[in-house]
Amino acid sequence: MLISRRVAASIALALVAASPAFAVDHLRIGKPEARAFDFTPVEIGSENGIFVKYGIETESIGFGGGGKMHQAMAAHQLDIALGSGPEMASIAKGSPEMTVAAMFGAPMNISIIVKKDSPITKIEQLKGKTIGSGPANSLTGWTALETARREGWGRDGLHIADTGGRPGIIAALMTGNVDAGVDGTEDAYELQAQGKVRILLRMGDIIPDFLGHVIFASNDLIEKDPALLRRFLKAWFETIAFMEKNEAATSKWRKRSRGSRPRSRHKPIASRCRFSRAMAASMRKRSRSSARRSPIPGCSTTPSI
Repeated sequence: MLISRRVAASIALALVAASPAFAVDHLRIGKPEARAFDFTPVEIGSENGIFVKYGIETESIGFGGGGKMHQAMAAHQLDIALGSGPEMASIAKGSPEMTVAAMFGAPMNISIIVKKDSPITKIEQLKGKTIGSGPANSLTGWTALETARREGWGRDGLHIADTGGRPGIIAALMTGNVDAGVDGTEDAYELQAQGKVRILLRMGDIIPDFLGHVIFASNDLIEKDPALLRRFLKAWFETIAFMEKNEAATSKWRKRSRGSRPRSRHKPIASRCRFSRAMAASMRKRSRSSARRSPIPGCSTTPSI
């Protein structure tokens, strides 16, 4: 576990405490990576009073990968987990959780990167190479294997090196222990702007039909307090709409969460902004769609959750 902190503002909590509508309920929300943009709706919604509006205090918990996060879910240490489509396999393996909503589709938030001076300039040159990623059942590992499959190389067309999270991926790439790495697109733009890597391709360009990220809920929460889960999902959907309309507020939190990093040049900045807007719009579209298919009683449409 990398980070655990409560993000609800005390002023907002006081306002909710004064309201008879909801008691303030605490939810432990797991994320595979603490700082990835994909999962920032938890912080953005909390800091802008959206979750508290629904009587929810969020505890955002970052892990070093989806595998560790689902271990915590299996140990009943989480109420909600924000993860990838491939991680739904954990349910089939008996993990006490269910998928309750889709976040967004094609994995445009994942890219394959190589060192700046790498001779690899096109996807065909990856065949037979070693690529740093998470385990095969993680989003990064699965997308690497799926790339090999779609290129007709077979499952052994790429050699997957599980480096234990993003720091390991970058370290292995920069030291030459792997030929390429799977990284978050946001972070990849940063490294590219610093002259360290090149983005070879974005995974969403070759895997367009895919459920990139989903929301998991523990069986305990589903069975014991489905109303609380419905309130969480309503707050989540409202946060996505807020992010789509308030780019300044979203960017402000992003800068604070990432700390002081060298600024990227204009082209990467513009690309990241387009990527962020597209992700917010996609997350909203997928969230609405999934609400109509949600197994939770009363979740027939987004407005009536």
